[in-house]
Amino acid sequence: MAAKDPQTPGGSNARVAYLTLYNTLFAALWASIFLTVASTALSQDRLAVYQAAEPRSRWVQTLTLIEVVHSAVGLVKSPVGTTALQVVARTIIVWMVCHSFPETTASSAAYVALLLSWATADTVRYAYLALNLHGQAPDALVWVRYTMFYPLYPIGIASEFWLLYLAIEPASRISAFIPPVFYFCLLLYIPGSYTMYTYMIKQRRKIFAKAKKTQ
Repeated sequence: MAAKDPQTPGGSNARVAYLTLYNTLFAALWASIFLTVASTALSQDRLAVYQAAEPRSRWVQTLTLIEVVHSAVGLVKSPVGTTALQVVARTIIVWMVCHSFPETTASSAAYVALLLSWATADTVRYAYLALNLHGQAPDALVWVRYTMFYPLYPIGIASEFWLLYLAIEPASRISAFIPPVFYFCLLLYIPGSYTMYTYMIKQRRKIFAKAKKTQ
């Protein structure tokens, strides 16, 4: 089931080496976040999960802003718009919600669900991208990469939405201007989540259609 992705085999040696290193690094970073969240959630409370994982997940997510540059300069073939939509939205969540309002984030099960869904999806995604650059992605990994979003994306989006909603009340004590902005962001989740979800479904169909042709 060999299939192509926005980061496909081929290209210059420097490009392949850089993207392999980048994807391998981020697969390891998100895997470490998953292990931290899972082990802490099983042995301690939600506050402990927040304290153990919030700083690292915030900075790892922030570093992924470079993926917008990757797309813009043609280093990868991913559309700039969809890449920016996902990466920027998640970076806003980790800074403006999770970091800025720990009193509502740390106590919510949605934060644990958010990190587990993000970390699971991104560990698999980056591992797949690293291997696919060399045409070595196993069939099982391809299937997981293009199927796991069915449950994980709704969980992640619902968790983001709920954490943003919870932050509105404490935000109102800081400034009367923040709640309207947050409500507006909540409204954007409706078209934004639909756009991303349908894009991923189309990508899945495209990948598996190509795989069938090569069999």
